[in-house]
Amino acid sequence: MPFKSIMNRLPVNCLSASALALAVSMSAQAGTIDLMQSYELALQQDKGLATAHASLLASEENPNQTRAQLLPSLSVGANTAYNKTSNGRNGQGDLNDDYNSNGWSATLRQPVFNLNRWFSHEQTKFLTEAARTNFAKEQQAVILRVSEAYFAILRAEDKLSTAVAQEEAFKTQLDQTRQRFEVGLIAETDVLEAQAAYDDARVTRILAKNSLTVASENLRVIINQPVDDVASLNKDMPVNAPVPSSAEAWVDSAVKGNLTLKASRQNITAAESALRTAKSGHLPTVDAVASYSSSSSNADSARSGAFDGDNSQTAFKLELNLPIYSGGATSSKVRQAGFQLQQAQETSDNTLRRVAADTRSLYQTVTADIDRVEARMLGIKSNESALEAVKAGYEVGTRTVVDVLNAQRNLFAARQDYLDARYDFIINTLKLKQAAGSLDESDLQVLNKWVSAEA
Repeated sequence: MPFKSIMNRLPVNCLSASALALAVSMSAQAGTIDLMQSYELALQQDKGLATAHASLLASEENPNQTRAQLLPSLSVGANTAYNKTSNGRNGQGDLNDDYNSNGWSATLRQPVFNLNRWFSHEQTKFLTEAARTNFAKEQQAVILRVSEAYFAILRAEDKLSTAVAQEEAFKTQLDQTRQRFEVGLIAETDVLEAQAAYDDARVTRILAKNSLTVASENLRVIINQPVDDVASLNKDMPVNAPVPSSAEAWVDSAVKGNLTLKASRQNITAAESALRTAKSGHLPTVDAVASYSSSSSNADSARSGAFDGDNSQTAFKLELNLPIYSGGATSSKVRQAGFQLQQAQETSDNTLRRVAADTRSLYQTVTADIDRVEARMLGIKSNESALEAVKAGYEVGTRTVVDVLNAQRNLFAARQDYLDARYDFIINTLKLKQAAGSLDESDLQVLNKWVSAEA
């Protein structure tokens, strides 16, 4: 999503944020909440995004402050005083005089030549651009954070459904085993095996239910409202290979568009400006100054020697300031800025390597996920056939109840592994787009088309 678009949707005040949250909440109450509704709520309620937004607004004030140092400044001062004098003159004794004096002045100052302030202003603009990039990166993080939390709920729901189905299947198997034992067809050992499997399935179902509660709470933290139910993922959603279809093409995109890398490059530019700022501390500065002052006194000039009456003065001047020696502080700042520039360059180089490596790894992971989804689908069919064969063998006495239970476990595990592979493919695809810098709201809109309450 473009930067201005997300900025326009952020809350200006608590009232607008609450109104939007209420609107989305009311629409969600009509049924289950979907992926886009979760994202809309997160834009208003996620504290990580709100923190980044506040940090950005604070950074955007820095250029205003440094620009002010380049503009004219006007100051006005005033004073009033009670004066008490005592003078001795030619042995004639003390001559005392008590009087009041007051005055005011105004000074207008315009920097004419001050590279230090100019480079400082330039530096803050670069830092603000880096702050904007970091905010855009946080917006991508919100997309990924909401998606991970949302699909974690769907994953937990599937695990709970699988656990419930497994518990029911094992309960049916236990009942059948007991019936066969009661008529003397099998030994008591088979009943104990079936009972143990059923008890284990109950524990699995309890743990799965708790995992679903925890996953719902994680999404609640982000959207700041209870999560009763979420729309499910349509199992017909296609699992397509990422485009472009090569790791190096994705790396090239990441080198150009990755927001972390972009921010590190902007920090280099800001560090270069900081070095110029430090070096300009050796240069002279020139200011144009216009001043006016007015003073008045009611002193007895004959007694105190002070001026009696009103006095005013107007002056126009150029002030030159040439720094000669500041105890080595300026040279130290130059060295410090040089080291900070080196640090920024090394950080950017390290970020480039890490981004390239992560992008390659994510591309390989996504392509592996695609193969894994296909393999898990075939695994389900194989385990279904295996279970039917084991059941048939059990009916004729060539297989034991343990074989049946293990085949059932394998089938349920294969189904869950297939669902997990699909969720892993979705999340890893989003991570790949984030690494390339192309992740935005449209990716969620595409996913949301495959999310529905009926699924």
